[in-house]
Amino acid sequence: MTADEKHRHEYFKRIRRAKRWLRPLPRRATIHRYPVLGWFAGAARKRSYLWSFRREDVVPAIYIGCILSMLPIYGIQVPTAFLLAIVFRSNLMVMVATQFVTNPITAGPLYLAGCYVGLLVFSMFGFEIPGDSVYDFAVLIAHNLKDAFLSIVGPSTMNNSMETLADETGMTLPEIVGLGFKATFVGGAIIGYFIGFFLSLAYQFTARRASAKMFDLRTQYHKVRLREAEALKNAKNLKNIQPKNS
Repeated sequence: MTADEKHRHEYFKRIRRAKRWLRPLPRRATIHRYPVLGWFAGAARKRSYLWSFRREDVVPAIYIGCILSMLPIYGIQVPTAFLLAIVFRSNLMVMVATQFVTNPITAGPLYLAGCYVGLLVFSMFGFEIPGDSVYDFAVLIAHNLKDAFLSIVGPSTMNNSMETLADETGMTLPEIVGLGFKATFVGGAIIGYFIGFFLSLAYQFTARRASAKMFDLRTQYHKVRLREAEALKNAKNLKNIQPKNS
């Protein structure tokens, strides 16, 4: 493989890789295939910022998307991401991609971590948390939620677990649910912000390197095309000259 062919192969290889990464995400050409989002495909296609990968469109999408992914609204994150992408004029594909931070495997641990952080924040601002400490209360909630979850696939003991949690905390179930939701919302937003911060740094570093590499490959590719065009032109000139000499 010549150097020119190598540059051309690397250039198109990077383009194919980018398309492969974007394939699962809603794009301008495929958004109509997605549930709920498809209803607004026409309006979405008219908004260029939803599909732009400029820094000012991507970085807000990373921050907002990471915060959204940590909020206790699992199941309606993608439609919410679409609305927020329009409101904040940011990249929809990145906003949706960050929602995979929470998935059926990671949602439980991440939401529990958000609840714990939120309870710590409430405690710092003087809110009374049941139990000897925030940690003990969080462990108690996690233990009983685990029993309640396991009861879905095993013997039904959910009611007993919830009643035990209410007895041990001295709170009613609505109060426990309300406190847990508010704590998870606040703590999740904090954790999501820091995840977004580190992801945005990684994105900007990677984007700068990739942009420089793509610029170099694009320059080399255009040089190859110019050389090919010049060689073709010379060949045609030579072909036109030969009959005259004969």
